[in-house]
Amino acid sequence: MKILVTGATDLIGSYITVRLAQEGHEVLAACSRKVPALAKRAGVSCISMDMTRPESWPKQLAGCDALIHVSHGWGATGPQMLAADTATSVALFEAARSAGVAQVIYTSSTTANGEVDVLNDELRQNRPVDLFGATKAATEMYARAYAFSGGPRMQIVRPGYVFGEPIVKGCDAEFDQRFIHICRAVKRGIPIRLTQHDGTQFIHAHDVAEVYLSLLGFPEQFSIHYALSSEWVSWASIVEMAMEEAGESVPIQLDNRQYSPLPYLFDVRKIEEDFGLSFDNEERLRDHVRWALSLD
Repeated sequence: MKILVTGATDLIGSYITVRLAQEGHEVLAACSRKVPALAKRAGVSCISMDMTRPESWPKQLAGCDALIHVSHGWGATGPQMLAADTATSVALFEAARSAGVAQVIYTSSTTANGEVDVLNDELRQNRPVDLFGATKAATEMYARAYAFSGGPRMQIVRPGYVFGEPIVKGCDAEFDQRFIHICRAVKRGIPIRLTQHDGTQFIHAHDVAEVYLSLLGFPEQFSIHYALSSEWVSWASIVEMAMEEAGESVPIQLDNRQYSPLPYLFDVRKIEEDFGLSFDNEERLRDHVRWALSLD
C-alpha cells in the first residue's frame, strides 16, 4: 500500500513510519524538519507538506491508499485551537476524499473523553474539559460525518500516555519530560514530589504503531480504538523502578489532591477482539527507564 503519514518525525508518527516500511509499504513521510536517518530508510520518502496550504494536499495524496494523520496543531485560545487543529484536520479529510483515498486513520487522544468513569469504553459520550480534548472530540465527529457521507473509511485511534526512545536519530522521544526528570533526580539524590494515586496505562510507541498497522484495511466504515496497555501503573512505581535500576534511593513526597485510590481505566478489549493485541508495559517501561537514566 501507498500511505501518507503526517507528523512523521513525532514519536508516534516516526514509529508508524518505520513499521510500515518494515512491512513493505510505500510511505510518504510528511516531516516538519529534515531527519536524514529517516529519509534513508528503505520504503520511506520524506516530503514537505505545508499545513497552511490545503489546496496542495489532493495532489500529494493522489495515488495513496491510506492517510495516517498523526500531527496536530495547537492554540492558546478556543478559536486558535479550532483553526490550528480541527479545521486543519477537516481540510485534510476533505483532501483525502477529493484524492480518492480509501482509508483515513486519525490520531485522537484519551483526552477527548474529558470527565471519565471507573471504566471507559469507546462508546461513552465525550465530555472534554480542556481545549485539546475539545478539539480532538470535535475532529472525531467530523471524521464520523465524512465516513457516512461519501468519504473514506475513517478509523480513530485514541492513545493515552505514549512513551518511547527516538526510533531513529533526529526523531522525537515523548514530549512529556517526567521520565527524564525522575531519572535525573534519582541520579542526583533529589527528593521527588508526586501526586498520590497518580498513574496511567502507559504504552510504548512501538506498541501504538502495531495498532495502526492492524487497522490498515480494517473494513468498518467508522471505528474507534483505544491504544493503551492493559495495565495501570502508578508514577510512584516508575520512581521505584528508577531507583532499582540506578541502585539509588531518594525520598518520595506524595501530595494528596483527592485522586481516587481506584484508577480510572480505559477499556482496551476492542484491540484484542479485533486484532489480537494486548500490551503488557512492564518490560518496555523498565527499558525506557534505563534509557532515561543513561541521559546526561
